[in-house]
Amino acid sequence: MYLTYQTERYLMKQLFCRISLAGLALTAAATAAQAQNPIIQTIYTADPAPLVYKDTLFLYTGHDEDKATWFVMKDWHAYSTTDMVNWTDRGVPLSLNTFAWADKDAWAGHCIYRNGKFYWYVPVNAKGKGMSIGVAVSDRPEGPFTDALGAPLVTGGWGYIDPAVFIDEDGQAYLYWGNPHLYYVKLNNDMLSYDKGTGIVKVPLTEEAFKLRIHNAHHTFAWAEKIDGLASHSIKSPTGNQYYWYVSAIEKNTHRKVIGVAVGDKAIGPFTDVLGKPLITEHCGEGNINPTVITDDAKQPWLTWGAEGTELWSAKLNSDMISYDATTGLQPVAADKKEAFARKIKGTVNSTEKRFTTYEEGPWLYKRQQQYYLFYPAGGVPEHLAYSTAPTATGPWTYRDTVMDVIKKGGAFTNHPGVVDYKGKTWLFYHNGALAGGGGFTRSVCVDELQFNTDGSVRRVAPTSGLTTGTGNLNPFIRHSAATIAWEEGVETTTNGNSVVVTDINKGDYIKVRNVDFKKGAGLFTATVASDTQGGAIEIHLDSLTGPLAGKCQVHNTGGPQSWKNIATRINRISGVHDVYFVFTGGSGNLFQWKEWQFAAK
Repeated sequence: MYLTYQTERYLMKQLFCRISLAGLALTAAATAAQAQNPIIQTIYTADPAPLVYKDTLFLYTGHDEDKATWFVMKDWHAYSTTDMVNWTDRGVPLSLNTFAWADKDAWAGHCIYRNGKFYWYVPVNAKGKGMSIGVAVSDRPEGPFTDALGAPLVTGGWGYIDPAVFIDEDGQAYLYWGNPHLYYVKLNNDMLSYDKGTGIVKVPLTEEAFKLRIHNAHHTFAWAEKIDGLASHSIKSPTGNQYYWYVSAIEKNTHRKVIGVAVGDKAIGPFTDVLGKPLITEHCGEGNINPTVITDDAKQPWLTWGAEGTELWSAKLNSDMISYDATTGLQPVAADKKEAFARKIKGTVNSTEKRFTTYEEGPWLYKRQQQYYLFYPAGGVPEHLAYSTAPTATGPWTYRDTVMDVIKKGGAFTNHPGVVDYKGKTWLFYHNGALAGGGGFTRSVCVDELQFNTDGSVRRVAPTSGLTTGTGNLNPFIRHSAATIAWEEGVETTTNGNSVVVTDINKGDYIKVRNVDFKKGAGLFTATVASDTQGGAIEIHLDSLTGPLAGKCQVHNTGGPQSWKNIATRINRISGVHDVYFVFTGGSGNLFQWKEWQFAAK
């Protein structure tokens, strides 16, 4: 059983209140010493979308609500960094309330810059229309964003999710999306409409482009000359835990089209041919026979097949699912049942069992050295990350390989890639379920470096605890938001006017900021705080929770939670590059709120 994230944090606070700071170091030092994946710890974040604007990398994420048992998401969040290790919370620039036509489901979006504006494409469940993709616009990367159209850009219901936008070198912009199908449109220059002549293009999910989902598919049946993996059905037994894979094949000896069946422990195999021969050899026709298992109103499973526009055949499956009722035999579906059978067959189109290739959802288009890369979560579930390449932004795609295996320890059953170049390196953003209380519906964003081989292929990425080094140092002699965080324990952030402030500060909580370059020295610390309680203190430790104490900034009652005051304290002189730990001390309960900080030479 998982504790909820908030409960976990509360219990940690209670623990901190019961032990000394030295004892705290013993319990928290291991976490503090870790590099820092997930990169955001104040809330659950998912579906990362990075954007480089000038010298800053902005990160747009979804937000999983605490205690969620489904994808309960109501708003989107933004963060920024200039060094890849310290992340500044930019608040909530976009929510479902932004779109008057939205009902629910603030799912995975993507923001891009063009023509002096920022365009954020997001999928939401539209009132009366189902899943749709809207566009929000802002003059600033941190928002706020407004609804650009007053209506969805595209709407299609099921599977119209996970938009990803890409602008090619010739200026043409593309919007990809889709689960379990893959679509794209060519956006017009206004980024708010698309080329109606080309229209919505459905990308063929071929074996060559995205690889068959079934493991070892072409080596399952020794008797088969070849199989058609795009005409198959992988289904779980209605009475047990075994999976059965029914697939169209060509028999070696007769060169006739037949249907084989194999058994496995997982929906994607590998499967074992327990019969050693085809299950169905008659009435298979010449077209795509599309073997599909449906269950009638009496919960009886039937194997159905038939070429489009021709007769629909059926076999009443026995309970072992690998044989059929010999008395009933093979027969055309009766006229009075044909409509019901056809409806059930059509109903499997979007099901997990009828997803033939590894493409699942969450496409992300990226270009490197004139080659186009399509990164995507690959199935089944739990998802891994894979990629395909093409000579153009619209294909034809060729499957290449896995980018990241299923995350076994601390993973979620979904994943979602975001790939971007920044400061001479390529970065892969993704999410897991490793934050305290996290899981499949309470996810957290991570980042690791993505590297390429000399032939352009992508090296497989093993999830790490985080980056050991950043891409630069933090300048302490300018004002910083207190919500600039590499790692934290216990605190929260909230929007306060035009600022994001640190709140819910209790005794024993702390914030870590990495790679702070004090150069020749700092001797003064200033913090902007507010408190309507007894206050507390900010202890400044170097390089660890129990590292050298550089100083202590005492915070008193300022007269109210919105009565912000600058307080300054002299500190022991600090020089060189250090990780800084702001450790909070004081009495019980919430101590104060913190908006900004800055060091000075004296």
